[in-house]
Amino acid sequence: MVELDVHLWRRRLEVRHAKRLWLFQRLWEQWHLLPRHTPVPDFDRALAALPDATPLLVDLKGWSPTLARMVSTRISDARPVVVSARSWWLLRGLHDRPGTTTLRSVGQPWQLWLAMRLPCAGHGVVIHQRLLNPHTVRRLVDRYRAVFTWNVESEDRARQLIDMGVAGLIIDDPELIRLLRTRRDG
Repeated sequence: MVELDVHLWRRRLEVRHAKRLWLFQRLWEQWHLLPRHTPVPDFDRALAALPDATPLLVDLKGWSPTLARMVSTRISDARPVVVSARSWWLLRGLHDRPGTTTLRSVGQPWQLWLAMRLPCAGHGVVIHQRLLNPHTVRRLVDRYRAVFTWNVESEDRARQLIDMGVAGLIIDDPELIRLLRTRRDG
């Protein structure tokens, strides 16, 4: 599965992880500014570069309902897609979209508290791995159909999370992905 972080900027869907200092239009990532001319791919071009059968994880960045509508209209109903958002209301219109799994994104303890108490909407949750322990994963699995986690950076932590019952790992390091697949298949 390929993850695309999608932002709406001036009526254009952009694929980027970096945030934008809106007044200056500069991108920043982890407390440093990116070079002025850092390329920012267009969502339609990124989709066109992927084979049609490639499953997507689209992480909606922002709060505008227009963002969710624009993304939904651009993805073929034939393509399997998982959509996550910290702004949970963006997922409302996607719950019944064919071939779509929606995930509430949880990065802070207060969001986990809400995810465990608000009516269960959608299909699952994607949560920062630092918030997970066996008890929390059990509670989430009982409540949601799927539990994904991000920021997995080591083989040991990946194995712990799999053993706890997490359904999907979001990993940035291709070498770690290869290592886990080789160990699983071997």
